[in-house]
Amino acid sequence: MQNRIRIALTVSVTVLIIALIASAVFNRALKKSLPEYEGEVYAQNIKDNIDIYRDSAAIPYIVAKNDEDAAFGLGYLHAQERLFQMDLLRRSAEGRLSEVFGTRTLPFDEMFLTVGIKRFAQESISKLNPEALKILKAYSNGVNEYIHSQKGKYPVEFDVLGYEPYDWKPEHSLMIIRMMAWNLNLSWWTDFAFIKLVKSLGEEKVKEIYPDYPENAPFIVPSSNEVKDINTSMAEVDKNFREFIGSSGSHIGSNNWVVDGKKSVSGKPIIANDPHLGFNMPGFWYAAVIKAPNWDAAGVTLPGTPCIAIGKNNNISWVFTNVMADDADFYQETLDAKKQKYFCDNEWHDLKKIREVIKVKDSSDVAIEIKLTHRGPLIDAVHPFNIVYKGDENKVKFVSMRWTGNDFSDELYSLIRINKAQNFGEFKQAVQNFSVPGQNFVYGDKQGNIGYVFGARLPVRDNSSPTMIFDGSSSKNDWKGFVPFNEVPVLYNPGEDFIATANNKTVADFRYHISNIWEPSSRIVRIKELLRSKDKHSVNDFMNYQMDQFSPYAREITKEILSAFEGISIKDPNLKLTLDLLAKWDCNIDKGSQSAAIYEVFLTQFFQNVFLDKMGSSLYNDFVTVANLPYRSIVKLMANPNSDWFDIKKTQVREDKKANIRKSMADALSFLENRMGDNLTYWQWGSLHKGLFKHTFASTSSFVDKKVNIGPFELGGDGTTIFNTEYSFNTEKTGSTAFDHEPFEGYLGPSMRFVYDFANPDEFYLVLTSGQSGNILSPHYKDQFEMWLTGKYLKINTNIESIKRNKVLTILKQS
Repeated sequence: MQNRIRIALTVSVTVLIIALIASAVFNRALKKSLPEYEGEVYAQNIKDNIDIYRDSAAIPYIVAKNDEDAAFGLGYLHAQERLFQMDLLRRSAEGRLSEVFGTRTLPFDEMFLTVGIKRFAQESISKLNPEALKILKAYSNGVNEYIHSQKGKYPVEFDVLGYEPYDWKPEHSLMIIRMMAWNLNLSWWTDFAFIKLVKSLGEEKVKEIYPDYPENAPFIVPSSNEVKDINTSMAEVDKNFREFIGSSGSHIGSNNWVVDGKKSVSGKPIIANDPHLGFNMPGFWYAAVIKAPNWDAAGVTLPGTPCIAIGKNNNISWVFTNVMADDADFYQETLDAKKQKYFCDNEWHDLKKIREVIKVKDSSDVAIEIKLTHRGPLIDAVHPFNIVYKGDENKVKFVSMRWTGNDFSDELYSLIRINKAQNFGEFKQAVQNFSVPGQNFVYGDKQGNIGYVFGARLPVRDNSSPTMIFDGSSSKNDWKGFVPFNEVPVLYNPGEDFIATANNKTVADFRYHISNIWEPSSRIVRIKELLRSKDKHSVNDFMNYQMDQFSPYAREITKEILSAFEGISIKDPNLKLTLDLLAKWDCNIDKGSQSAAIYEVFLTQFFQNVFLDKMGSSLYNDFVTVANLPYRSIVKLMANPNSDWFDIKKTQVREDKKANIRKSMADALSFLENRMGDNLTYWQWGSLHKGLFKHTFASTSSFVDKKVNIGPFELGGDGTTIFNTEYSFNTEKTGSTAFDHEPFEGYLGPSMRFVYDFANPDEFYLVLTSGQSGNILSPHYKDQFEMWLTGKYLKINTNIESIKRNKVLTILKQS
């Protein structure tokens, strides 16, 4: 799939570039859409004039006399800097990619039309809170003002693909929010993986590796069905889409923490956040400062949506991480022979049917029929999920999907109220409206209070651990509503004087199921080690913590490695030196570390000798798609050193845990010697672990790559460090999945870093991955990258008087 897309893009992009270079207008073609940062423009649909100042990093200060004009200004700015990015996301949600990319993106369009993000948005507009709708309309007017005024001067991506953007509607912003929810929805991948594993290996064997969260690891709040064969092609389509859109990786989480004044050098709360998302160009976030009489907030925004997502106002600050909520379930459905009805509770029920037509570039339209049960859509509309029951050939099983993202919720209103909240009570009330993507909201305020609110809508299920696909012939496994907000976890001014989250388990004992896909406890363990390491912390401390590359997980695995070689005669000089290095290693996954390189290569070999050896390539690739599964499963397995999982099938002897570790280390050294030579001096982690920020047009030609990408660049860290830099455990390229990457290629990490000290209310610290602009020739396309890579920050002053001497763009009301 991806190869065909890249080949087609290569042809179209290369042909256009040759033509542009030949006529000496290539740079002019790029520069024509560079935004104007000063001057005057006239606009309709505003109540009063809007002033937009920018600092040296192109971070805008929107000064408006009312909320609607502030939202209009933000919409105008988003369109100025990120129009193609916004258009690509809304097209994805609407099932309109194929209008631009042709038949190659048909599976993506089919998937999202089936999932129903467009249906949700269209049905939700009339249900929104009036304040949210008012802001949405004003924001859309701002986007459209830019679209209409810039006709013929759109970003170069539109020229390459040969189309123009259509008008922005309020429902498009709802789609962007739901697309983020889909991006963070990972639990269903594990559902499919474990079903296939149980079918292939048996329930008892799979139980051994089903990951448990360590009971003694930190929490945020102190204190089998019948298995049948299923076709999981939708998971492959989704993986390919994520690669296409720039959302690779499965450690899609974050770190956040806050300390109160007792634990800060300044005597006031300090709060920090770094969300982890896939490496792409441009980045996910756009920084902004909003100044209106009733709306004074600053931080990062999500292009396509009209408010501050993470940031501060004059009284509070808020940050969040992914809850990792299990917010989707799947049901095996029985259809009649004509596929017009489905069977539930001893009755046949009519399927709801929706017809959609996908327009396809340079091809005929494609009509699809979407069928829905009372739970949700049948996902066979994407690819067949049919199962024939033995003994009854007329009854065919299909799979339906129930997802919280298809239930109405008003996240935009929630965020607007958070932007304006003055205290914890108002903040908590605002979070009540937040459903998907489920988030751990961490809070601080200028009065010195800190808090946590669980921001997710949890289904009430009879089954406390719904990892398998349910039998849809009975409503017994249907959701019984959602957990009442007054029962979700909340924390306020804890005795430890800090709160931290890192996608770890929320609470030790909770009567409702939240998740089975918690991240390994390594990051939260390290964060709490750092927060407990000294009495008081500063902003500089927090910046250093966000760059921290020490791995508690590596600390435990290294102990196992050294233990496995105790009493063993070592003759190989590189093995002897390796063990010497590991014994002295501080477990920092530094890019210049030989020990880190040896450890990481060992880990991949260990996973393959334990899991790949038994599962085979296809099942193994499914299993490691959500990378926290092998991380957590191997820890559980090592408590049983004689497990059959440690025996390597291709050898003549039976291995236990220690023997498998020794074999895996030998394999790791062979890999490193073949790849990097016999001299350990050159075995540096950064030489293997390289990141690359990719544009949608990446890999079309080396000329284009130099223009649109950043990298490759050396990275430290891994999926268990605070500075999270995930790589794939599938180190062999199969060509069958978009999650194929170069061995150890880093493709996910902090999408921005934010630090705020309430002692200095008019400033906060921030860095994005690349820059504010999505325009390739803009000086702000990648001006923040080196800062992001080296742990430096912009200091953003939110006092408007300090910025008024800068250039200003005034949007004047059209008379």
